[in-house]
Amino acid sequence: MQVSITGRHVELTNPLKAYVSDKLQHLKHSFDHVVDVHVVLSVEKFRQRCEVSMQASGVNIHGSHETEDMYASIDGVVDKLNRQLKRYRAKLRRHRNVAQQQSKEIKVSHKVLDLANDREELSEDYQPETLRHEQIDAKPMSVDEAVMQLELGSRDLLFFTNDQSEQLNAVYRRPDGALSWIEPETA
Repeated sequence: MQVSITGRHVELTNPLKAYVSDKLQHLKHSFDHVVDVHVVLSVEKFRQRCEVSMQASGVNIHGSHETEDMYASIDGVVDKLNRQLKRYRAKLRRHRNVAQQQSKEIKVSHKVLDLANDREELSEDYQPETLRHEQIDAKPMSVDEAVMQLELGSRDLLFFTNDQSEQLNAVYRRPDGALSWIEPETA
């Protein structure tokens, strides 16, 4: 977990930095997929504010707390983030349980074909050669969970069985970086 601390109108002392780092380590215990944390400590008159932006497994979580004491502000924002992470974990568990109950996996075949670009003209009975063949399990999940799985994984395409429509769907990352969702329409 990479932590960066910024101070606005406040001197960042070593004990203050150590306190923030120690408190953030508790978040790592409740959710071990925390990647990057940015903390902003600011003081305006009597208000001492702590803001935390966190990236955890492709999800951005933000929290802030304001009191008259900086240490109390840090404690307050860590409590808020801890509650958000627990809700997120519970949501993941619910999706997993629903998927296990429905458990209607579909096998999807993925073939990479040799299109013979070196030939100028192809005959009518030409069949392209299969370079690679792979079977993929399309597990049941919601669209939100599929997007989250795509963000977490290293693939650009994910097939899944939509738990609402029970049909084969796909989400993929387009070349411009946007995500697209393919869902069959009923005729």
